[in-house]
Amino acid sequence: MMHLSLTLFARLRPLAGLVGSAVCAGALLPLPALAAARLDGIDMSLEELAEVRILATPKFAEDAEHSPTAISIVTAADIRTFGWRTLADVLRSLQGFTVTDDHTYSYAGVRGVSAPGDYRQRFQVLIDGMSVNENIYASVPVDAALPLDLDLVERIEVIRGPSASVYGGDSMFGVINLVTRSGGSVNGNEAALSVGSGRDGRARLTHGGETEGGVGYLVSMSGFNAHGQGLNFPDMAAGNVDPQARRVRGEDGLRAFAQLRANDWRATLLHSERDRIVPTGSYATDFNDPAHREKDSFSLAEFAAIQALDGNTTLHERVYVGRYQYRGKFPYTYPADYVINRDDATGEWWGLEGRLVSRAWAGQRWTVGMEYRDNLRQYQKNADVGFGCYDFSAAACLDSHQRSRLFNVYAQDEINLTASTLLTLGLRFDRRFNGGEHWSPRVGLVHETETAGIFKLLYASAFRDPTVYERLYTTPTFVYGNPEIRPERMQSVEGTWEKRVGNGRAMASVYFFRIKDLIAPDADGIVQNSGQLTGKGLEVEFEQRFAERYSLRTGYTLQQPHAPNGRPDNAPRHMFKANLGADLGGGFFSGLEGQYVSRRLTAEGSRHVGGYSLFNLNVRYVPSGRRWEMALGFYNLFDVRFSDPVATDLTVAGPRWSVPQIGRTALLTTTLFF
Repeated sequence: MMHLSLTLFARLRPLAGLVGSAVCAGALLPLPALAAARLDGIDMSLEELAEVRILATPKFAEDAEHSPTAISIVTAADIRTFGWRTLADVLRSLQGFTVTDDHTYSYAGVRGVSAPGDYRQRFQVLIDGMSVNENIYASVPVDAALPLDLDLVERIEVIRGPSASVYGGDSMFGVINLVTRSGGSVNGNEAALSVGSGRDGRARLTHGGETEGGVGYLVSMSGFNAHGQGLNFPDMAAGNVDPQARRVRGEDGLRAFAQLRANDWRATLLHSERDRIVPTGSYATDFNDPAHREKDSFSLAEFAAIQALDGNTTLHERVYVGRYQYRGKFPYTYPADYVINRDDATGEWWGLEGRLVSRAWAGQRWTVGMEYRDNLRQYQKNADVGFGCYDFSAAACLDSHQRSRLFNVYAQDEINLTASTLLTLGLRFDRRFNGGEHWSPRVGLVHETETAGIFKLLYASAFRDPTVYERLYTTPTFVYGNPEIRPERMQSVEGTWEKRVGNGRAMASVYFFRIKDLIAPDADGIVQNSGQLTGKGLEVEFEQRFAERYSLRTGYTLQQPHAPNGRPDNAPRHMFKANLGADLGGGFFSGLEGQYVSRRLTAEGSRHVGGYSLFNLNVRYVPSGRRWEMALGFYNLFDVRFSDPVATDLTVAGPRWSVPQIGRTALLTTTLFF
């Protein structure tokens, strides 16, 4: 753990160049500000949180209940109560989301669209409104590679449904916005230390406060180091290989976060690194060889502001820069040589956005805006270290240098037709300078009744451009990319009902969508436009607080997607999820979580993995009058054995379509406030 703490500072050099870029870019705009300071939900009761209806996600309606789509809000109190460690843990608890793990990454899908191994999850992840999706795979990690520590999150806003009219092509199924804590909510220092199964160690140090001039500041650094665990892979035994994998999910990494925030501006800087050992023998690598490692790093910076032009109109401006780097090392033993195949990807980008939000017209709130993004670098390289392209040439197997630019304009108008009826009209135009244009309309209707609740209806279209990885990643031994691939296009209709019930809330959504030219690998592993995917489903959720001491959130999901060759892989038909929080008295709090996921197809529908039920338990102790607390979390409490589908993979023992998951684990965390 001492080594973990000492190395945090030494590994932050990539931030220096990013800070310089952000300062230079910020000089281009006369930016004064972010709207009013956000609410901090750290110590709020459920009743107080029920009154928090203002969304921080800036391009949507301000009121969550009157947005034309279904919205779930996860608070910092929820994260602490249930001991969630990653964004993947949070999404597993929400209706409609599926999370799978191949022990390299966790993958999140939604509404039955969760192809194993698909890096692009078709929803956008934001941190305080700043997009995290990088420009090589257009993905966002939901595991420990996410560039934000969950302990810094005040709340998570999950906006379901197509949002391309305001957020573009990475938001076909919605937007997830992580709202960070303010410096005032920390008002001092926090130190946290965790130890857990698999020699899992984590440390965090956070400092925050507010100046006399009202500027909040927050600085945090955290690091982690996990040795990993043993796990049996039965498929390897069939190839006369010792099936016991060692150091599964072994990893180390760091996260750094810094933010200055006033009433009218915000400056944010993030950096993260995660390096994971992959002993599973994927891509026919040597099984149990710790040299197989895959590393991801993010560096992001943004300066954003709001300027009040008059009493009814505000100008929102922001400038941002980002860098993403991936490095994979894949060991192979050939008859004559031991070879490390190295896979590299580097993405760099910058952009600026401006938008006007006005209430100058009675009964309306309209937004017009534009955004320009320059993908300065989209670089992919694959080579065998010391051999070029083994058995093929002395040159690299792949050496691709790309650059692209994007421009969009959008408009949205929220119109109060009556005191109880709201109409939302949105339209966006996206253009890639190297070809490709998209129009994305959106029409929403919200009607609130006195006793029956709120009814919502949304129609929207969306798109997804192919990534440079999907278009250009091809080597002599791994042909995946297809430069002729076309964008996906989606149309969707959904209806939502919401109603406050005492200290709780009930919500139900039904939806139908159609995706044309779905991008997916064919039987040979080459990405193609595979045809049309349709989906329909039901999501039901209920939240309630009982006797001032207990809180319950539970729900059911029904998913019925249909692809050209039948039901797609990794699309469970049924999911039940429940979370029960309790104040046990004496400073003890507990969170019990249950999840049921029905069986899923894999191997292009020719096989399946069984359904499973999991329970997680987290117990917190918060002594009265003391400035520390402790939590003990048990994950997969009853040590259930189950498998997740994975992308069809060739190992040294033969084809693989699923991988076993880790059993029961525990994590003990102590947090000190000073």
